[in-house]
Amino acid sequence: MGILDESVEPTSILDAQSKGQYLLDLVRPVLSKTVVALVVILIGFIAGKLVGKTLQWFLHAMDINGRWKELTGTSFRVEQFLSGVLSIGFYFMTIVMALNVLGLSGIIVEVMSLGIICIILISIVLATKDFIPNYIDGFRIYKRIRPHDMIVVETVKGKVEELTWTDVKVIAENGDTFYVPNNVFLKKGFKKLK
Repeated sequence: MGILDESVEPTSILDAQSKGQYLLDLVRPVLSKTVVALVVILIGFIAGKLVGKTLQWFLHAMDINGRWKELTGTSFRVEQFLSGVLSIGFYFMTIVMALNVLGLSGIIVEVMSLGIICIILISIVLATKDFIPNYIDGFRIYKRIRPHDMIVVETVKGKVEELTWTDVKVIAENGDTFYVPNNVFLKKGFKKLK
């Protein structure tokens, strides 16, 4: 506003000549920012889903799950995991952009980032809680058990088919397949049959 401008904006609803126009002038910027933020969220979530599905298709074409199983002996769904992580990354960036449009990005992004980091750390701890002891115990039992050995561990009696990082595949006499975690061999004990 210049010095010669005679139109003065009302400072409260009581000073306004048109109460409806005053309220509309107050709501219009918030409403327009909200609509833009919703459009950003819609486009971002659609893009995240498309990019995730495209990555999953690409990884499936390369048979990443099969290669992972050959390499590690475990059937972890790598294709779905990686495409999910990429989609979640898109969703997170979309939410950050929408909050930025609304002018709320500062503290909320920091709180969300801290929460996500905590969730990731807790997930890693829970995921490795059983893996690490089984992996370490696997080194100990590799010296004592070989494939085709007959063993008894707890209530399982059968032939060792395969030893992996985390467990031992045992084929029972009746044909049932058991996957015994490596740490069970050392905690409960086992007997090697001749």
